[in-house]
Amino acid sequence: MARRKGKSPRHSTSRTIHPQPPQGGFRMPPGVSHAKEPVAGGGMAYVFRHQNLGLLGRLVLQDVGGQTHVAMEIAGDPDDPMTAKRAAIFKPLAAELTQRLEAQSGPAVAPPGGASPSALPPSSGELVESKLMQCNRCGTGVALLIFAPEATDPGRFEDYARRMYGQVQQLKVPTYVIGPALEDGPLMERPADILQIWPERQPMQRLRPDEFNPILDQLAQTHCR
Repeated sequence: MARRKGKSPRHSTSRTIHPQPPQGGFRMPPGVSHAKEPVAGGGMAYVFRHQNLGLLGRLVLQDVGGQTHVAMEIAGDPDDPMTAKRAAIFKPLAAELTQRLEAQSGPAVAPPGGASPSALPPSSGELVESKLMQCNRCGTGVALLIFAPEATDPGRFEDYARRMYGQVQQLKVPTYVIGPALEDGPLMERPADILQIWPERQPMQRLRPDEFNPILDQLAQTHCR
């Protein structure tokens, strides 16, 4: 098995405003939650997630010369169709929160260089375990398995798919995100939730090894026929 570093680039637009938290009368869109986390170098990030789409993005607040620099980061590769779905939810949410800050603190001032989007480096330490299944005859890759031990809901499955988007596009073989083993009993008899994400997304399936392995075996046996 190979451990690959999944990439999750984000795109950033930023503005500089005086710090004031948004207050009362604001509700999160359905299925969206948020949490706070510290930012390296000082500051705070508000991290937004969707129950089905996973990580949406962050609003990063950092002090710059007595003002608060606010950056909006959208999770995902710009070429990934799922990134557009996340952005459709996150952008209006981030814009409203920023407007509320501005309404309390005065007009925003664009930072030097303007507010054009820029790609941010992926977060370090995001390692995803994967395995490339190969053809029995020629050794060509025929399927990619992405192991997702922390995928306990649809959003977590999407987090793993997002991190591995670049690898999936490079290999272009049937790709499955495999969640943790469920229920009790011997490991080889326990089912797992499995999400196919390439060549097209399929509904989540809950399969035992003796149900899923024949699918992989057929891919390996029929590749060169």
